[in-house]
Amino acid sequence: MSKFEEYLQGTGFKPQTVYQHRKYASYFLAWMAEQSLAIEQITYTEILDFADHLKKDNKNINLINRMMLAVRYYFTYLQNERQISYNPAAGISLKGTIRTVPHDLLEKADLEALYHSYEIKDERTHRNKVIIGMLVYQALTREELETIRPEHLRLREGKINVPKTGKQNDRILPLQPHQILDLQEYILLIRPKLQSKSERLFTGRYDIENLQNTLLHLGYALKRINPKYKHAVQVRQSVITEWLKEKDLRTVQYMAGHRYVSSTERYRESNLEELKEALLKHHPQK
Repeated sequence: MSKFEEYLQGTGFKPQTVYQHRKYASYFLAWMAEQSLAIEQITYTEILDFADHLKKDNKNINLINRMMLAVRYYFTYLQNERQISYNPAAGISLKGTIRTVPHDLLEKADLEALYHSYEIKDERTHRNKVIIGMLVYQALTREELETIRPEHLRLREGKINVPKTGKQNDRILPLQPHQILDLQEYILLIRPKLQSKSERLFTGRYDIENLQNTLLHLGYALKRINPKYKHAVQVRQSVITEWLKEKDLRTVQYMAGHRYVSSTERYRESNLEELKEALLKHHPQK
């Protein structure tokens, strides 16, 4: 962040203001890391997702706007460094209640293609194929992928026990038949070659249990398969939306691990247009 601080100092900000902008920008970068997002993936809608995260963290609107200002300055700095071509946080000023909606969703065929089109070339890509299956068929979060252990799999029954995490409820979900075959080979042959110490089902290189970089690099490969792919969160949102086309609300709430049914309701197609209008009303893009 030192170059960013130099940029802020060069604009004439006082030391206390420089410190505040750096701190708030660091908060945004930490959120990006949690979501496995890269700078080039950030658009207007991701900025609003961050604002929604702040709201859920009980930040008031005034503080959120101050943090948005710091993020705007950070992207302006990146523009000056020619790392990005536009500022996704430009012109955003929030008023009233923050409401976000699922956006840029993938269709069921797109989701299936991500899994079936990804080629297994070595041990690492075999692991990645299994991870893609967990995203596409069980809509797991990164935190859940980092928590699951081999004992959570019930392959004879074709099921997986998804343990409770900080934000999601525990649940038992069915596995697809082709997932079971991939998982059997992964556990018996592939995983022992990739991991030496960790008890987790998945790790990154050198037994690193944080999958941020793994999902980031996997995302580059999936984007080559389908340019509409953005990140793992988009896949989860798309899967939940597809589930609601075939299953009742309470069933999908359980499958998604949502604590509150209101979290599931926002994915209903009948509500999307109304919510999008509310989003544009409260947060017009300038």
